Amino acid sequence: MGCRKNTKNLEYNLSENKKNLKERGRVQFFYHCPYSKLPIRDVIDKEKIEPHIEIGAENYWVSCYQSNNIKPFIDKNEKYIFLMTTCQNKKLKKFYRKKFIVGYIKRGGNGKRNGKHFVKEETSLFSFKDSLPISDLGYSKYTRVKLVDENDTKKILEHFKKKNNILKKCVKEIKNLDKEDITCLRKDKGRKCYFKNECLRWNNENSTESKGL
Repeated sequence: MGCRKNTKNLEYNLSENKKNLKERGRVQFFYHCPYSKLPIRDVIDKEKIEPHIEIGAENYWVSCYQSNNIKPFIDKNEKYIFLMTTCQNKKLKKFYRKKFIVGYIKRGGNGKRNGKHFVKEETSLFSFKDSLPISDLGYSKYTRVKLVDENDTKKILEHFKKKNNILKKCVKEIKNLDKEDITCLRKDKGRKCYFKNECLRWNNENSTESKGL
């Protein structure tokens, strides 16, 4: 996918840009972990680092879809990154090999790491049972990135409005499956993480579910 690991300890700028954001966003695909019934990235077979839900970020450690999704998202002041995946857990027969929007990052800030853009802040994730099939929006099953207009953004947000945010449960699952901390570059590679104090992987382990970071 042309992804590049941004592992150097470089300066960054987190520019808060909550005002005048447009009520639309971008769909962005990630690989689901086949060993989990939860909508988490594949921390086992593919050792994926993004989306880095531990700090509520996309493209923080690894830069993907920069020119055709993340940078346009930032430049055009869009508000939501909608996280999409294909369910790979065979035990979830009803959902297996179907593509869903499983949550979103509501942009509160964006910045650069090693010259590559990332977005972060309030993150919500939902079970496959509560997720939205992309077919309900008329999107192709081959979709990996896509501009989401105002009407579809409203539909997605309405769908999740009364659903239970399982973000912290998902973070706990990542931590349990990734026992050697390969997908935490701060632990595995000794890289500097600017958001370690708010990382749900290593903090607030006993706190209850919340609706964001």
